[in-house]
Amino acid sequence: MALSEGGLLGPKRLTKYELVRIISIRAQQIAAGSPLFLDEEEIPEGLDDPIELAKLEIRKGKLPILVERKAGKEVVLLPLSELINE
Repeated sequence: MALSEGGLLGPKRLTKYELVRIISIRAQQIAAGSPLFLDEEEIPEGLDDPIELAKLEIRKGKLPILVERKAGKEVVLLPLSELINE
């Protein structure tokens, strides 16, 4: 597996399937007590829903996640921050 070197494999954004998978996995981690990647001032008052917190981490670009994309034998690891639409 190689880290992306300028060439994207697939769309230049997260697919809806990738997004749902990342949100669900991260929400499970948060619900199990994993620390947040957000600063206290970035979290709106009263927000404690793990799904919404996971979405907020993604929107803020705080998750240090690599998205794996495959096409045949070619595998590319892309940083999540490259795939987030601002």
